[in-house]
Amino acid sequence: MLLRARVSVLDRPGALLSMAKVIADTGGNIVDIEVLASADGRVIDDLVVDLPDGSREGLAAKLRATGAEVLNVRRTVQLNGQRRDLDLLARMAGNPTEAVVSFVALAPSVWSADWAAAVTDSGVVVNATPGAPSPLPDSLPEPIGPLPRRATVRTAEDRSLEVVGVPWAGLGAERIYLGRADGPTFLQVELVHLRRVVELAVGLTGAVLTA
Repeated sequence: MLLRARVSVLDRPGALLSMAKVIADTGGNIVDIEVLASADGRVIDDLVVDLPDGSREGLAAKLRATGAEVLNVRRTVQLNGQRRDLDLLARMAGNPTEAVVSFVALAPSVWSADWAAAVTDSGVVVNATPGAPSPLPDSLPEPIGPLPRRATVRTAEDRSLEVVGVPWAGLGAERIYLGRADGPTFLQVELVHLRRVVELAVGLTGAVLTA
């Protein structure tokens, strides 16, 4: 069972070793790590952990015992080195007329989200993954020009969602939304990655369709 834990730790030698030791003591293993941000003497890491019992609460408790601030723990099937974004671009290039469908289907696995939806400027959902709220919540973040925007919104059932919206130039939709139930917040590095992949995806499919 793979779990993805987002943690904030002091930027000092031994922090990762301490987390690896408490996980190893219970038969688990850190199989992947990605440094997402560093500021004010702290580092935000994404750890992918293979834990025998698959307990999110148990993993969070182990990490907190080392002094780490646990921002979120989620189940995952993705290792950081798998480059799912390249799989996404390849699938879109192979079938550009279904570009929006392909992007929505694969985006949650690329950005560790629970759902994705493509909508028009008037808010009409043209494609969405299973699990996307229906209807979509009010007060979704509207991208500013080419820049993604993130926000915490509430569903009709009063659940908290971390949502990011990114502009999508044509091909049947005007923007894409990704959502995570109960966090974690989308970090700036994730927004930059999302923007770049969307730019490449729209440019690639447009070039194929007009060739």
